[in-house]
Amino acid sequence: MPIPRTKPGTKIAAARQELESVLAKLGEARRTYARWEDTAVRLRDLGRRTLEPLEEQFGVYARQLIRVFDQAYGNGTLTEPERTSIAETICVLADRMLSTKDDSEIRQFYSRYSGSDYRTDRARFLPVLREVGDMLLADTYPVSCSFDEEGDQAEAEELHAKLVGIILTLPLEQQPYLLEQANAGYINEDPVALRVLDIELDLTRRPGTARLGVRQISRKVEFIEDYLEDLEFDTVGIQFSLMVQLNLPGSPPFTESIAQHCMRLQKHLLEHQLENIACDVADFRDMAKLKAWLKEKQQNKDEAAPVQH
Repeated sequence: MPIPRTKPGTKIAAARQELESVLAKLGEARRTYARWEDTAVRLRDLGRRTLEPLEEQFGVYARQLIRVFDQAYGNGTLTEPERTSIAETICVLADRMLSTKDDSEIRQFYSRYSGSDYRTDRARFLPVLREVGDMLLADTYPVSCSFDEEGDQAEAEELHAKLVGIILTLPLEQQPYLLEQANAGYINEDPVALRVLDIELDLTRRPGTARLGVRQISRKVEFIEDYLEDLEFDTVGIQFSLMVQLNLPGSPPFTESIAQHCMRLQKHLLEHQLENIACDVADFRDMAKLKAWLKEKQQNKDEAAPVQH
């Protein structure tokens, strides 16, 4: 059976089509990244206006409640389990306050009732947090990356010098934006971004791909695909930063409307917590009410504990 031959021009046509496709993807990826940059500004502003004032008010009540617990801790009518429960609650409240803002008084309370230093405990926890972040990103980008900082710096310097020379020959109105892009790639020591800028300038100055061979086109496609991965990674980085900063869910899909909905739920939750903690500050100065709360807390803990057979 005869082997079908590739028609003349088929490979070059396919290569040109692939380049057009990857350039279209690049444009969309840039628009997506820009949208998420704008979204991040709006969501952080929403958090500052709606969540931060409530969290600050919670911190005021939490400080008062910690002091109430601290005074009650030495009361002779408390049992050892009740003191343990008070100490645990102080540490939970202190940890929440210190996770957003350092406070020497609250750190002292944490150290006193936990038996350890907050900063030391936090330092032990940070590698775990980084590992969780790496795992989340690895779900999207399951590729091990290796870096050659010296090689990247040298290539970035060479490409930057070449690109600046080209840009300065272009019309004046085009130069500021392109120079900004070239300088950003140089400062970040990012040869991948500079390669793509070089490709785009080449295609702008000499439109069309008729002069390019299959190998040249394939190389350009490879460079653009590398940059696409970086751009998509940076977009996910914006999303992950918002999830951590604004306590948003990490499960997909993650959109601005979903984030706004979650922030509204957080606002309602914070308002409810404020009502409760304000009552606690007033009530727990009464030892009888405090002991009743501690008893209920222990009962809930016992009911939640797994049954041993």
